[in-house]
Amino acid sequence: MTFPTVAMTEPEFNALHQISDEEEIGRYRLSNPLEVGAVLRQLQNRADFLTVHFAHGKQLLLTRILMVDVPGRKFCFDWAGQDALNRALLSSDRNVCVAAPDGVKVQFVIGRPREARIDGRPAFLSAFPEDLVKLQRREYFRIETPLANPFICHITTRDGHRLSLELHDLSLGGVGLWASPVAARQLERGTRLEDAVIELGAAGTVQVDIEVCSQRAMLSRSGEERFHLGCRFLNLTRSAEAGVQRLMAQLERERKALTG
Repeated sequence: MTFPTVAMTEPEFNALHQISDEEEIGRYRLSNPLEVGAVLRQLQNRADFLTVHFAHGKQLLLTRILMVDVPGRKFCFDWAGQDALNRALLSSDRNVCVAAPDGVKVQFVIGRPREARIDGRPAFLSAFPEDLVKLQRREYFRIETPLANPFICHITTRDGHRLSLELHDLSLGGVGLWASPVAARQLERGTRLEDAVIELGAAGTVQVDIEVCSQRAMLSRSGEERFHLGCRFLNLTRSAEAGVQRLMAQLERERKALTG
């Protein structure tokens, strides 16, 4: 089966973006081929999406793993719907693959893949990566916050403007905020905001310093442009972290109850 795939720039992706170079990932690195194969096979069995970043990060391909051969230390992933994209990847010598099963970041680098056949259909064949990073950290699990009666984050910009932004998602490491284009211009990547107050409904409020780590332009359902701001907590207290963790567990239970 061939999945829809398109060429796009990295900022257009959310969960499948590459791990930052600033991350301390040494202890999350797996180099044993059996461990690498187990992670790849898990991605295959779950049919998780895999993003392959190539052409120096200028192009990417969304795919799924089709076959994992642990003794042969090779695996196959699906062909794209665009032939030009497939040919470009076949000519690329360094390709960064990223997946995020249940919010756990998985990233590895492969060399130039070859064309193969799976059940008579074209696919990519690659040797196992030399190593693989699996970021099993709690803060990477994010949950979307309620649309009705949204949670609010109150902040003060460097020039003294007070802003109240709705939350899009919540994790133990930070929050995702919605901002208008005007507000986003005041909240560039790297901006640090002291004493942000986050209203979490019945769970109360949390006061914490935050840093804007990413900006992503999006269109609302009404067609209006707005920005998703990815922010990390800088000094979340243990008691506040425990409260956030309880709230996330509650939201997850409610989500599962609605979806069955």
